[in-house]
Amino acid sequence: MITAALVLFGCANLTEVEEQETLLAGEIKGDYSALARCVAAKMQTDKRQNINALQYSVRVYPDTNKSEVLGTYANNTASYAFHLELKKAGPNVSDVLLKGLKYEGVEALKALQVCSAA
Repeated sequence: MITAALVLFGCANLTEVEEQETLLAGEIKGDYSALARCVAAKMQTDKRQNINALQYSVRVYPDTNKSEVLGTYANNTASYAFHLELKKAGPNVSDVLLKGLKYEGVEALKALQVCSAA
């Protein structure tokens, strides 16, 4: 019975993940791996409790020229606040897909824009 409840809870959270709003899709100036690291660093040093409390995972896949940043809630690993995917599109240009919640995702978008402008 407990296993069935956990499976149902997990499926409910997967639906929540799929419903994240797309906040940005397109190209942005910057290297895919440097942008990912920069966004995570900016978000981790943010002084606001609801941004600072997130756990950040940065993954870089040099063999496929991709990176991703995942901002998750510490108490719930089945859902996320935002998911940023970056892929090399050309010299110093990356394709970007950012999905997330309206508050945390928008803050990740702001961090991405700052990192791209640097």
